[in-house]
Amino acid sequence: MISAVDQYLQTLLTFVPRNAANRFTRDYIALIHVPAVGPEKVYSLVLDKVQPILTVAAYKSAVWEVVETFGKEGASKPELDALQAQVAADHPALDYLLPDTLKSCDNYSDGRAGLDYYLMLWQRDGETGVVECYEPYSREDYSWSTVIGAMQVLSSQYEYAIQ
Repeated sequence: MISAVDQYLQTLLTFVPRNAANRFTRDYIALIHVPAVGPEKVYSLVLDKVQPILTVAAYKSAVWEVVETFGKEGASKPELDALQAQVAADHPALDYLLPDTLKSCDNYSDGRAGLDYYLMLWQRDGETGVVECYEPYSREDYSWSTVIGAMQVLSSQYEYAIQ
């Protein structure tokens, strides 16, 4: 049986592109935002040199509130809006998502309920990382702010285009 935490992460990462064996094989960034209030939003970017692919999954209600009901009969799956777009390989926001910036994102696990929370999984140029951060903007952490800002810029550009 899968634990509630594993089910939660599996649900949030549903739209992160993977291969047929359900593995992340290419360079990618997956950024999960769990706001202090409201539903989660997941940004993912496949860092293909020719045609990067951005995927954004915005849940309509907080997944963490219903995750324990997933295996029960009659339980509904979380509703979401999903967007997938090809990004120009020379998009300026990609210049802010370099390995040095990703590696510079430190773990800040000293948060609590009621604070914004980010979890980032990434793989780029043979390096990988899994880091978390509560309240990145109040920490004045340049790397976290840069990654979050770049992903939000990409997301907002394409979300605006489909409205």
